[in-house]
Amino acid sequence: SRYKANFINDIAVLVLDVRTGGVLAYVGNSSQATATSQVDNIRSERSPGSLLKPILYAAMLSDGEITPKMIFSDTPLNLNGFTPINFSKSYQGIVPADEAVTRSLNVPLVRMLSQYGTGRFMSVLRGLGMTPLRHDEDYYGASLILGGAEATLWDLTPLYARLSRMLLKEEKEQRL
Repeated sequence: SRYKANFINDIAVLVLDVRTGGVLAYVGNSSQATATSQVDNIRSERSPGSLLKPILYAAMLSDGEITPKMIFSDTPLNLNGFTPINFSKSYQGIVPADEAVTRSLNVPLVRMLSQYGTGRFMSVLRGLGMTPLRHDEDYYGASLILGGAEATLWDLTPLYARLSRMLLKEEKEQRL
């Protein structure tokens, strides 16, 4: 009832064991009977919003193309008519890459994707298990990093769990 007061009518939850990838909890939809209560929201395609931004950042770090403090411009941008803006509707000027991701700034991340390449990033996403990407890189373009693609919680949750396992493994190796 608390969520309903905020116009949230359906909730989905997928909880995985990061170490094994096993499913610990799966609730595809809230139990209250609504017009959409029969939809499994874990397997339904939705916009990933900003959830792909950390993946791009990690890919660029891993490939040695950026450092956390590498500077990106957060100023107005026009890519063939596509003009991304930040959620705040303002610009920060120059920001380090880590801050751009932490603050989920749209414009610097579009610049990062332009540098990395949409097709190349799509290959990374597919390699990590994101399967709904049915179109080519020209279809998605720079909007890919801002949620302009289709994704499911079934794809995104294991993707983040995989990344967590990779980080845990790396951390363990550094301690040895």
